[in-house]
Amino acid sequence: MSQTLRDLLDESFAQYSERAAVRVLRQSDQKGERGLQYAPVTYRQLKEQRDRLASGISRMGLEKGQRMGVLTDGGLESILVFLSADMLGVSSVPLCNKLSDDILVHNINHSRIVLLFVDRKSYEQVERIWPRLTSPPQAVLTEGQAEGARSFFDLVQAGGEAPPPDVTIHPDDESKVVFTSGSSGLPKGVIQTHRNLVDNVKSVWDVISRRDACIIFKSPPDYHTLGILNIYYALVKGWTLDLPRSPDRVLADIRHSEPHVFLSVPLVLDKVYGNVRKEILAGGARGKLIGLSVRAKQRLARGRASAMDWLVYGTVGRKVVGQIRSRLFERVGKRLELMIVGAAKADPEALDFFQDVLDIKAFEGYGVTECAPLIAANTMAGQKVGTVGRPLQEVKLVTKDGRDVGYGNPETGSYRSGGEEVGELWAHGTHVMTGYLDDPERTAEALVKDDAGKVWYRTGDLFSMDEEGFLTFRGRLGRQFKLRNGEFVNPERLERFYGSIPLIEYVLVYGDQSRDFLLPVVVVNVDEAKTLDIPDLPENDDAALRQHPAVVDYLRKLMLQEATRAGLPNYERPRRVLALAEPFSEEMGTLTRGLKKLVPKRVVSQYMGLIEEAYSE
Repeated sequence: MSQTLRDLLDESFAQYSERAAVRVLRQSDQKGERGLQYAPVTYRQLKEQRDRLASGISRMGLEKGQRMGVLTDGGLESILVFLSADMLGVSSVPLCNKLSDDILVHNINHSRIVLLFVDRKSYEQVERIWPRLTSPPQAVLTEGQAEGARSFFDLVQAGGEAPPPDVTIHPDDESKVVFTSGSSGLPKGVIQTHRNLVDNVKSVWDVISRRDACIIFKSPPDYHTLGILNIYYALVKGWTLDLPRSPDRVLADIRHSEPHVFLSVPLVLDKVYGNVRKEILAGGARGKLIGLSVRAKQRLARGRASAMDWLVYGTVGRKVVGQIRSRLFERVGKRLELMIVGAAKADPEALDFFQDVLDIKAFEGYGVTECAPLIAANTMAGQKVGTVGRPLQEVKLVTKDGRDVGYGNPETGSYRSGGEEVGELWAHGTHVMTGYLDDPERTAEALVKDDAGKVWYRTGDLFSMDEEGFLTFRGRLGRQFKLRNGEFVNPERLERFYGSIPLIEYVLVYGDQSRDFLLPVVVVNVDEAKTLDIPDLPENDDAALRQHPAVVDYLRKLMLQEATRAGLPNYERPRRVLALAEPFSEEMGTLTRGLKKLVPKRVVSQYMGLIEEAYSE
C-alpha cells in the first residue's frame, strides 16, 4: 500500500517515542566553542510540536493545496514547517537565503506562497522586496518579534488550544516545490510529491547501514533536495539528526556532534586525502614513510598484502595511519563510520583512501532535484569505486542519434551494457517529478513519453554502464569540446584530476574548436600558497598572491606531475594556466548557492576577456 510522508513519520513517532529525533546545538553557561552542547528533542516532543504548529497554521486559514515558504538558515523550525505541511496537505517551498532580490521575488511570486516562515537574518531582505511581490504572503518570524510579522512561538502556542485537522492526503499530492536554476534562465520550480520522497527513502532503506540507533549529521541546506532527503531518511529510520547552526558552519559544528554517518559533498574527502598526498609528494623521510604506510594498509584491506606490507604496517604503518585518523577525528569525532557522498563527482582515490586506509565506508551516489533526488547509489548491496553505483530506478542511456547503449532495471535485476559507449542518462519511475511548476514548455523538454507510454526524465548527464549495472559519470551534456587538432576533451574528468591538488581551490578547464590547447582557469588556495617555500610572497594581499608568477609557475608544475601520474596525453596537459585574482563566489553566480559547485557557463562568461588574453599571449 502506498504511503505518504505523514504515514511514515507517524510510524516513527509511535515506535521511537523516547529516542532523540533531533539534536540542536545550544550555548551553555560556558562561553565560546567549548560551551556548545547538543540538546535533544525526542520523537514524542517533535510530534507534539509538529501537531501544535499544524494546528496553528490551520487556524490561520491555510487549506490543502496551498503553499508556504521557508526562508531560513535551517534549524528545528524548518523541519517543523515541513512536517506540519505534510499533515495538512500543504506544500512546502524551501527558499535559498542567499538569492538576489530579483530571483527571490521571482520564486515567491511564481510559487504563490500564502505564508512565509523567515528567520531574523533574512527578514531584512523580505522587507526590502515586499513592494515587488504580486501577492505578499503573511510572514512568520522564527525568532523574536517584528512589526507586520507573526511570531513562530505564538503560532505554536495558539495551536495548542486544539488538535490539528484530519486531512486526507494521497501519495500523488504535492509535498514540495524545490527551485533549481539549471544552466540558464529563471529558476524552475520542481514539483515533488509524497510518493517521490517516500519512494526515495524506501529505495535505500536497508542498504546504507544496519544500525538501529544512529547519529547522522545534517550537511546539505534545506533548500537543496539532498538536504530534504537527509531530514526524512533520518527521521523515518528512527535515527538522531544533528543540526548545524547553519550550512556555513557544518565543518565547525560536526566535531560537537561526533556522528556515525555524515552526508557530505566530495570536497571534504578531497581535502583530507589531498593533505596526505601533499605530504607523500613532498618526499623526504616523512613523505616516504607515509607513502609506504598508506600503500601497505590499502593492500592489507584488499587482501593483497605481501610479507613486506605486513612488516611495514606492523612496525610503523599502524602508528602513521593512526596519526592520520586522529587528525580527522579532531574535526569530525571518533564515531564516524560512514560517509554518503553526492552533489558532485568524487575522486575515486579519495574514496579508496577513506575505505581502505581510514576504515570509513564511503558510498557515492547520483541524483537530481527532478528525481527527489536519487537515481543511483553505491550501497551495501553492491559497490564499485569510481562509479555512482547501480540504478535505483529504471534507466537507459541514449546517444545523440537515439540509440540505447545501456539499460538497467533494479526491480528485475536486469542490466544491459553498451561497453564503453556513452549516452545521456534517462530515468523512469516513482522518483521522477510530475513537472516544473506552471512551465509546460520546459517540462516537455525534460520529460519524454516513449511509444509504450512510459515517461522518462532526461538528466543531461552522460554515463556509461558496465555488465553489472554500475554507472560511470562521463560528463555533462554540452560541456565536452574538441580542440583544433580534433582531439576530444572531457573537462570534468580533468577538473577532477587537477582539483585534487591542495594548492587549487577551484579549477575549470576551458577549450573549443578554435583553440590549439586547453586552458585551466584556476583559483589558488591562498592558505596553501602561504605555506610555499617561495621568497617575497605578498602574504597580506590575497589577490596578488593568487596571481604571483612564482606561485602560478609552481602550480603548473604540480599539474604536470598530476597529468604524468594519471597518464594523460599531451593535449590534456596544461600548456598555460590562467590564475584569477578573485575567488569564485555565490554572490557572483560562479558557485551554486549552498553546495558551492562551479557554474561553468557563468565562469566562462565572467572571465572570457581574461581567457582571450591568455590564449593571445
